[in-house]
Amino acid sequence: MVLPNYTVRESDRAKHVNLKISRLGKLEVIVPRGFDQRRIPSILQRKQGWIQKATQRIEQQRSLTPTSPAETLPQQISLLAIGKTLRVAYCHSSRLRVNTFEKGDNLTVWANENQPEACQEILRHWLGRKAEEQLIPWLRSVSSEINLPFTSASVRGQKTLWGSCSRRQTISLNYKLLFLPEPLVRYVFIHELCHTIHMNHSKDFWHLVGEYEPEYKQLDKELNHAQRYVPLWAEPWHG
Repeated sequence: MVLPNYTVRESDRAKHVNLKISRLGKLEVIVPRGFDQRRIPSILQRKQGWIQKATQRIEQQRSLTPTSPAETLPQQISLLAIGKTLRVAYCHSSRLRVNTFEKGDNLTVWANENQPEACQEILRHWLGRKAEEQLIPWLRSVSSEINLPFTSASVRGQKTLWGSCSRRQTISLNYKLLFLPEPLVRYVFIHELCHTIHMNHSKDFWHLVGEYEPEYKQLDKELNHAQRYVPLWAEPWHG
């Protein structure tokens, strides 16, 4: 068997080796920290059937879903986290800077639709501002509710992490959380807030998470597949 190209990511949360294939067909091997990576080729050989089926399924989905920048400009944006759907209109503009204007359930983007990369970039900037406006106050509310304070919070466009917490109790949230269902977002908040007490994934950490979210195991499992909620335009385009 010719092994597929793959990347390896060590995770403190992983208890077993997990395989993940992105919507672009890239294979990622997630291993527990300290795992002997020389064992990966034999694992991939055993999982050959699953890899082929998963790759074929993703290729079929991609054949039905536009993947070029020009085809992925949204006409509608659904933000499940806050229960809001916006209609998007693109208005040609000769301005040097591309701007957006939101009113009610409508979002206007002043830009040239023939420059989809520029449109996508400004939509991501808008999404970041929207996340700061919605997610950080929500995080503060959950923090007060469960009495786990944090120092400060920010929003970023992280590639793989939904959130993170530093030793200084600074929490970083992914703006793509806006696309996830509300229970998953709340779980991410609780997860990161518990890291203000335990900077690891020990039994004590999970016990604390379970105190505030009894369904954390199921939610954590769902979170592993939550990338499916994120539209292609929200990801940086690499061609």
